[in-house]
Amino acid sequence: MCSVNVLLVISIIGISAGVMAGLMFGGEYHNWSTCTMAFISAIFASYVSYLHLAYKKNWMVTWEPAKYKLGFWIGLLVFIASFLGMIGCLIAAGIKKQGLTHDELMGENLWMTAVWCFMTAKWSSQTAVFSRRYSSAVMRPLTKTSPIHSTVQLY
Repeated sequence: MCSVNVLLVISIIGISAGVMAGLMFGGEYHNWSTCTMAFISAIFASYVSYLHLAYKKNWMVTWEPAKYKLGFWIGLLVFIASFLGMIGCLIAAGIKKQGLTHDELMGENLWMTAVWCFMTAKWSSQTAVFSRRYSSAVMRPLTKTSPIHSTVQLY
């Protein structure tokens, strides 16, 4: 596994790629489905960055276990939806015989939407994986410690 710093840099690159693609496909190509998926991908890359930073700075120690589980389940469900969306876009783009030239990319082009569905699937799966991985890394030391016994007697 890469160091946390490398993972943080990679996720920051994912944020910038999603934001730039969203702006480009929305503004230049008017491909709103691709624009939406690129921004959703950037949101999940942002959350992955937050997970890495929280792990690196030990902010996770104070988190409730439910926060880890929520991150895992949201990441998993969005991964499944994005992956199915990618497959659907690839099939629909092939059936509609959409092309990849500059003129054919104008408006809704499902080939590009499939790419950003894949990127959203990638970042949402990393949300699930790192929520689970960091949860076990943070919680493991807490379960291995011996119980604290009070020396004060209550009457």
